[in-house]
Amino acid sequence: MIPYKQAYKMLEKYLSRHPLQHGELGSSMNTAVVVVIPAYKEEDYLAATLNSLKNCEQPKGNIRLVIVLNSSIDDENQEVEMRQKELAQKAAADTPSWLSVDILEARRLPKKHFGAGLARRIGMDAAADLFYRENNPDGIIVALDADTTVERTYFKAIEEWFSVPGRSGANIFFEHPIEGEEYPAAIYEAIIKYELHLRYMKLAHSYAGFLYPFHSMGSAMAMRAVSYARAGGMPRKQAGEDFYFLQKFIPLGGFGELNNCTVFPSPRLSDRVIFGTGAAITAHLGGSDLAGLTYNIQAFEDLKQFFEVKGELFEVAADAYESWTYKLTGPMRSFLLNSGFFDELEVIKRDCATRAGFDKRFFELFNAFKVVKYLNYSHGYFYERTPVFDMAIELSDRLGITDEELLSEKELLLSYRKYERENPLFVN
Repeated sequence: MIPYKQAYKMLEKYLSRHPLQHGELGSSMNTAVVVVIPAYKEEDYLAATLNSLKNCEQPKGNIRLVIVLNSSIDDENQEVEMRQKELAQKAAADTPSWLSVDILEARRLPKKHFGAGLARRIGMDAAADLFYRENNPDGIIVALDADTTVERTYFKAIEEWFSVPGRSGANIFFEHPIEGEEYPAAIYEAIIKYELHLRYMKLAHSYAGFLYPFHSMGSAMAMRAVSYARAGGMPRKQAGEDFYFLQKFIPLGGFGELNNCTVFPSPRLSDRVIFGTGAAITAHLGGSDLAGLTYNIQAFEDLKQFFEVKGELFEVAADAYESWTYKLTGPMRSFLLNSGFFDELEVIKRDCATRAGFDKRFFELFNAFKVVKYLNYSHGYFYERTPVFDMAIELSDRLGITDEELLSEKELLLSYRKYERENPLFVN
């Protein structure tokens, strides 16, 4: 855990470089947790989310909910903005004594950066500033979406998880609704495939030996304020901000999985961004060629073989890299030789005096971005994307997830959920 004075200085330095642009939160002292909720055109969902938060079991500390009402420079309807604010205020009424609600308005935002990333950053920066003013750099900032409900133990579980020194951040366990009357059967079918894909991908990364095999779910992240600042704050991306942020955050250490409570993201359709839950559901219902498909498990076998011998590269001279690659599979060898990997590797090796140092630095180079590039490269030239059910069954056999005969994607997803919940990860 970072010493108090050092943590306070880190937070101060971050805030001096990134001054607030949309107002600060009023000080109330003794705030333990701030939950940031972007709410762009979320009138149909926000009330249910806030009700689930208000109905949570009372934690030890005080909770602040920050609703970020954002709009772009193209959204110039003041009547709509007033309606949004009125609905948010109404939904935020009648809170228990330990929970308060702040509404941050961030209007006329530049189109270039407008999206969930900027909205999260506005709210999370305001939360970091509050903890700085309250002399609490270890205060907890939580990211949630306006269409995501939570389990009643949500706040207690977050408090308990962060009560352990050395824990800087966490992914919170998530489950999309996969049955019921709220959505058409086709949406439940689509979300089962999509969530199974997410869990297959995470466990396939782990099976391959990737050092940081975590989900990237913007509605299911929590972190200390100083750790948020140390990672450089939330990227202002229109989509994928959670993925980019976690690639900076997780390698700093102290990151794990909080699996004893659950958040429930909505499986609704969305055309706001090109990937993510809403986009996946929309693609499935629209008959996309990629709907229900995932990366071939053989690509992860290639990675596994490579990661098992990666340490040898510390001793291999630059002019011997090509001959060394013949011990790898064709797709892996092709990617390494054609992606400029070995040029980047030389830079890392020059800074490493020992094998242990090299092993530590390796995944700075072969990070999650590089894994995605390899998967796309290998499926562009060597493999075909394959039905997620088939691949998830194969991975289940390799990992011993279940010995039952599973006949449906839903049954398989439930077994994956159980396996993940019972095997939480933590990076020191």
